[in-house]
This record gives sequence, C-alpha cells and structure tokens, in this order.
Amino acid sequence: MILNPIGRFGLINNKSLGLFVSLLLMLTAACSSEQLSGGPEYSGIIITTDIAVGENRIVFGVIDREGMPVLGSKSEVAAYFLVPGEDKRELKDSAKATFTSWPTAGGVFSANLALDTVGFYEIDINYDSKDNIPIFAQASFTVREKTSTPPIGSAAPASVTHTSKDAEEISHITSSTHPDLDLYEFSIHEALKRNKPLVVVFATPAFCASATCGPQVGELTKVKESVGDRANYIHVEVFEDPHLAEGRRPTSGLVAAVNQWGLPTEPWTFIVDSQGLIRAKFEQFTTADEIEARLLELL
Repeated sequence: MILNPIGRFGLINNKSLGLFVSLLLMLTAACSSEQLSGGPEYSGIIITTDIAVGENRIVFGVIDREGMPVLGSKSEVAAYFLVPGEDKRELKDSAKATFTSWPTAGGVFSANLALDTVGFYEIDINYDSKDNIPIFAQASFTVREKTSTPPIGSAAPASVTHTSKDAEEISHITSSTHPDLDLYEFSIHEALKRNKPLVVVFATPAFCASATCGPQVGELTKVKESVGDRANYIHVEVFEDPHLAEGRRPTSGLVAAVNQWGLPTEPWTFIVDSQGLIRAKFEQFTTADEIEARLLELL
C-alpha cells in the first residue's frame, strides 16, 4: 500500500481510520482492509503492516460484532499459508501471544511467527476473554518477500537526524509536550559511531493517529533510566518543524530518516547493537519491559 507523506502517518488516511477511531483508538490507521476478517461472532484485525518472509512480530486485536475490543491475557495463534488456486491451507507456525494494554484504550496481542513463503495467510486466534468466554477469531494478511523497514541483521541507516545542539528551540525538532532532552543529544549517524547499543524511536507525539506516540517516547525514557549509559537512546520526530503545524496538521513534510528507514507507519522502535546492526524492531506501541529485555541481550 503506497501512501502519501500525510496519509502514511494516518492524518488524512483511508477509510480504515474511521474503523479504528470507533475502536477507541485501539488500532492504527495504517491497517489495510484485507487485514480484517473473522467469523460471525468475533473478528481479528492485524495491526502489523510490514510483514515479510522470516520471523515477524505480529500484532493484532480482536473485536466483537459491535466493533468493540475483546480483551484477554494470552492467546494461541496458528498461521496458515493459503495455497494459491486450491481450497486448502498449510500450517506454517504457531505460538503463544501475549496481551499488552495500550495507554489510550483497550489493548493488543503480539506473537512471533516464522513465515517462509510469500503470499496470503490466515491466522486462527483462540483465547478466553476476561469474562471467561471462549473466543475464536481469524485474521488475514499478506507476506511479502522483503520488509520496507531494514531487516533484522542489516546495517542501520546512518541517518543525520536533528539534535538539541543544532536546534534553535527544542520544539523545532520534537512535538513532545515535555521532551526528555537526553533523547536529542545525538544524531543517529553520531550514535552509530559510539560503539554502544542504540534504541531509536520514530514517533510524532502531537500528530499520532493511534495516540500512542507520546507514550512510546515515554517508554524509551523508562528504558534509558533503567539501563543507563550502557546504551544510547534517540527519539526522531517524523515531521520537520513540528512547531509550524497548523492545528493538528503538520505543514513541513517528513524528515529524511523516515524514508531512509522505510517506515510505513508510526510509532516504530529499533534496537541496534554496538556494531551498528539491527537486532530487534517493533511496530506500534511496545512496553519498556519488552524493549529492555531485548536490549539487555546485547549487553
């Protein structure tokens, strides 16, 4: 799905934005219509947009017939490849999915699934709701040959990003209302030369369609405060000159790093090792605990 610089970040995006607003901002406007499917009682919605052959962190939600989120704690998921031209499907992977509450409303599940074939997939979702009702839902998605974002194990793009030392005012490089100045000390290209792991969050707190960007930057600060100077931490505001926005609409376009990193949505979080290789990436809201756990594997 090709989106223009405004639409790709959900400000004037397609019809799925209306669906997600009705779900109390549980989901993101980047989701395409093919990702919503299910039976008569419950439907799954795939939130992850950048899915390709290999291991993927699949984030999804479940809604009932009234379009309201159906919450739970853990679920079982099985991913099936839909064989082209045949009325059958092949099991590719299964996993346990964990539930994460979102800071806005509701929450989502996430599971790591290894998918080895390009094409159309369907996942079966099974869990008990918080009311102890057995839930079964299905969702479909497409697996591409390559991700648009840098793949795991590849070199992180050495993007030149804005820093506090180069900005006239901090509001010129971040739309955070209470910015953590430590997150704007280094440009990405500078941090990659410091021989330390790096955590980068791409987010636009003031203009985020899912309203999770501000909280995501806050999670980065939590990781920084816990792990300390054993790693570096950067927030990249996705829009240039956020202080020049007209109401809720930025006017200056995207920063170059958004295209250099191939971001289809926001927020995104990347963990880079001390050699400059990407070791983990997370689309949409991710807790400090999950980020820290992956970061500590590198220390």
